[in-house]
Amino acid sequence: MKFSISRETLLKNLKHVQSVVEKRTSIQILSNVRLLASDNKLELTATDNDITVQGTAEAFVEAEGATTASAHKLFEIVSKIPEGVMVGMELVEEGNRLSITAGKSKFSLACLPADAFPDMTQVDSGATFELKGTELKRLLNKSQFASASDETRQYLNGIYLHVADADGAKVLRSVATDGHRLAQVDQDLPDGSNEMPNVILPKKTVAELRRLADENSAVTLRVSDKKIQAETAEITLTSKVVEGSFPDYKKVIPENNESEMAVPTRSLMQAVDRVAILSHEKSRSIKFSLGDNNLLITANNPDQENAAEELKVDYHENIMDVGFNAKYVADIGTHIEGDDMQFFFKDPASPVLVKDPLDTGALFVVMPMRV
Repeated sequence: MKFSISRETLLKNLKHVQSVVEKRTSIQILSNVRLLASDNKLELTATDNDITVQGTAEAFVEAEGATTASAHKLFEIVSKIPEGVMVGMELVEEGNRLSITAGKSKFSLACLPADAFPDMTQVDSGATFELKGTELKRLLNKSQFASASDETRQYLNGIYLHVADADGAKVLRSVATDGHRLAQVDQDLPDGSNEMPNVILPKKTVAELRRLADENSAVTLRVSDKKIQAETAEITLTSKVVEGSFPDYKKVIPENNESEMAVPTRSLMQAVDRVAILSHEKSRSIKFSLGDNNLLITANNPDQENAAEELKVDYHENIMDVGFNAKYVADIGTHIEGDDMQFFFKDPASPVLVKDPLDTGALFVVMPMRV
């Protein structure tokens, strides 16, 4: 195997593929990236046995062949090569070493044979459809923050992607929840997705899909009940999905919260950030005291310290006190596009609904706290 490729092209592909490689693994081959040179193309593949990312780039191939080398070491080498330099690679020492040349720099990496590299089967069943990069990012970005981090409940650690009913129409929906908060995001149903199976995307897969989704290009998704595959012009990602059933999230979305409060998003986020400084270190609890066109945000801690801040809001309903985890409110606020955000209350003990006037396809639910 012998080829040359531009440093920028190689680095761009390595950024995508090496990100799935675990830095510590007991299986040495999984630390490597597979390099396959043929037909004036270089195919790079990396996997952790659950997710596989494959990139294809133009290259000048003098001798076809394949090998594997350390993904992180190769990425670090290429990232530190000056811009505009051609990178040459060649298998030497009977295929046991990968020789890398770039300008006056030379490197020699240990190799493992390519035939020992695991091969994840392509997705050839299920539903195939296309999304804009911006659409895929929106579905993932606005829901991911609400997912759990509890390793004992894998089914809550990712995003539930499925076809759902919304106001009499079918939509593509992403949902995430950790039991304390929930995010739901709807997207117009793409052609070909109507029969898509319901799947739970692992957290790591979500991160890779977000990285893959270029805002200026489209992403082709192939979804089966066992795997999901996302393909752009240069990168293909294949991942297993989480086994298990997602809870019936619709039961926690309130329907009769009639006490509405509209509050300036930026002002609320800044006030919450300031008041939370003196909240309880573990619970991060703050209190919303709602009055006529007025919101008082307070916090205190075991050291008898306290903070308070008032905001003018649009509210004319029942006076009530509602407790929240400050971080949960702040997380939702970062995903509100409008100048205002809308809170819908029922009583101090019931789930609170939060909406964005500029993105009616997204909603959030946060559970109140006792304060």
